[in-house]
Amino acid sequence: MDRAVILEKVIEAVQQIQMVSGRTLGEIHSGTKPVEDTEGFDSMSGLEATMGLAQSLGRDIREDNLFVSTDGRRALSVAEVTDNVSKIINGEAAAV
Repeated sequence: MDRAVILEKVIEAVQQIQMVSGRTLGEIHSGTKPVEDTEGFDSMSGLEATMGLAQSLGRDIREDNLFVSTDGRRALSVAEVTDNVSKIINGEAAAV
């Protein structure tokens, strides 16, 4: 799947969570770290966005929360999430 399509879907997933939650959207781009930079976007939001993203892509994503590092210590940018989803879809191991 094309990286640009995945990037668009990641941004849409974050925007959807913000809209459904009644929170401010703000500008979301490849450098945005939703967990740090987006109002009210927390670990639960990350779980919901991950599930929505999987559904939107029509793919099984076996990660609980794509928006934090696998050790849970670092918020990931939209670009990092996009790269990880691309690797998951293409059968490679996610990097972070």
